[in-house]
Amino acid sequence: MSIPLQLLFLGTGTSTGLPLVPCLTAGNPYPRLFTEMVPLIKPSTPNPPKGAWNPDGPWPSSIKCACCRSAVDPEVPEGWKNKRGNTSVVLRKKKEDGKWRNVVVDVGKTFREQAVRYFPTWGVDTVDAVILTHGHADAYFGLDDLREWCQRQGRAIPVYLNQETFDKVADTFPYMVDKTKASGGGDVPKLIFKIIDDEAEFEVEGITVQALPVNHGIYFHTVPAPSSGSGPVEKLEPEPLICLGFQFDHSIIYISDVSSIPDRTWELMLASGKSTSRKPILPTPDDTPPRSDSPSQSVDGLSDISASPSSSSSSKVLVIDALWPLWGHASHFSFGQAIETALRLKPTYTYLIDSTHPTSHYMWEELCLSLLDQHGERGDHPDSAQAEWLVKKAWEMVLGSGANGDKGLGEQWKEFGGIVRPAWDGLVLEVNDGSREGDVERLEQSTRGLVY
Repeated sequence: MSIPLQLLFLGTGTSTGLPLVPCLTAGNPYPRLFTEMVPLIKPSTPNPPKGAWNPDGPWPSSIKCACCRSAVDPEVPEGWKNKRGNTSVVLRKKKEDGKWRNVVVDVGKTFREQAVRYFPTWGVDTVDAVILTHGHADAYFGLDDLREWCQRQGRAIPVYLNQETFDKVADTFPYMVDKTKASGGGDVPKLIFKIIDDEAEFEVEGITVQALPVNHGIYFHTVPAPSSGSGPVEKLEPEPLICLGFQFDHSIIYISDVSSIPDRTWELMLASGKSTSRKPILPTPDDTPPRSDSPSQSVDGLSDISASPSSSSSSKVLVIDALWPLWGHASHFSFGQAIETALRLKPTYTYLIDSTHPTSHYMWEELCLSLLDQHGERGDHPDSAQAEWLVKKAWEMVLGSGANGDKGLGEQWKEFGGIVRPAWDGLVLEVNDGSREGDVERLEQSTRGLVY
C-alpha cells in the first residue's frame, strides 16, 4: 500500500505577502487600478453586515482594500485567510520508523514568521530538506533562518536547486557557499547544495520528484561584443526566467510562479508517471559546482497553453499560480490561464495560489464556486456585493463563450466537473491514502496557526 503524502500550505501569497501596510495605513491614494479590479461599493442597506467597508467608519472598517481590510478586521468571517505569506509548502511523508520527514519548498522572506505561526500546530519539528523553485527573494531569502535547524538537528540540510538559482544564492549569501566569506562572529547554516537539472527526476525523503521548468517572465542579459572587434556590438537580449515547478509522487503538480509553459514541460506533465530517464546532478558537500553565467534557454521556447481533450496528467491535485481574476500579468498566470491549464491536465482538485490584493479570499471562493453554479449562497458576507460584481465580470471577460460562439472556459469546466478552490495559509492536503476515501483536504489538521 502506498504511503500517504501530505502537502501543507505554509504560504499562498505573492512576494509582498498580505496584508500590505500602505493599504492598512491609507497614507497614500488608493491605486486606480485596484478600483478597476474590485470596485469600491458602499453598503446599500442602513444596517450592513459586520465587517463591511465603511468609508466614514473607524479603522479598520474604513480600509478601502477588501483583501487587506479582511485580514485585520475580526468582524469579517474567516478574514484571517487573507493573511498570506510568500508562496511555500511543506511536503510530509512517514518513513519506516513512523516519523514524519519534512521537505520545505521555498524559504522566502516570510519563512520564519510563517514557521512560527504553523510549525508548532502542525507538529513540524524537523526540516529534512529544502527545494527551491527560483532565484527571487520570496523563494530563498529565508535560507539564513535555517541555521538553528542545522544546529539543533546536528546535521546539514540538503538544498535542491538549479544552477541559475544557486548562482543567485551565491551572490546574496556568499558565506553560505564559501566558508572563507563568513565573518566568524555568528552562526552560519550548514547547507549542502545539490544542483539539479531543470528536468531532473530524483527522490528526497521517500518522495519522488520530477522537476517541471516553466517561464516566470522575461529578463534581459547583456551579450558582449566579440573580442575580435568584428560583428555586432554589445546588446541586451531577452531571456525567460526559469522557475521550477514539480510533480510529487506522481500525485501533485505544484507550479508556484509561471507566465507560460514550454511544450517540453507539457510533455513531462502529461507523461502519466513514466520516467523521463533524466538524471540530476547531486554533488557532495565538497563538490559544490562552480557558478555558471551561460543562458539557460532561448526565448523561442515560450509557448501558449491550450486545452487538449485528448490527454491528461496522472496527478490528482494541481497547485497553480493565479495572481488576479480578470487581468493578465507579465510574470504570473491569471485565473483564466490557471483554469485553462487545469482543463488540459484534468486533476480532480485544483488549488489557486500566489494571489494578491485587492481580491479577498471570499471573492476567490465565490469565483471558484461559480464554476459549479454554487455561488451567491452567502449574501450576508460583507464582501458579497463586490464578489457578485467580480463573478459577473469574470464570466463576461474570462469564462464566457468565445467571439465565434465557441465553448468558453466556464462551460468547459462544468463539463469537466473538477473542483477548484483558493488555497489558504494553514490548509493541509493528503493524497495516496488508500484507507481513506473522499476529499483531499484534512480540515482537522488545517489551522489558522498561532496568533501572536
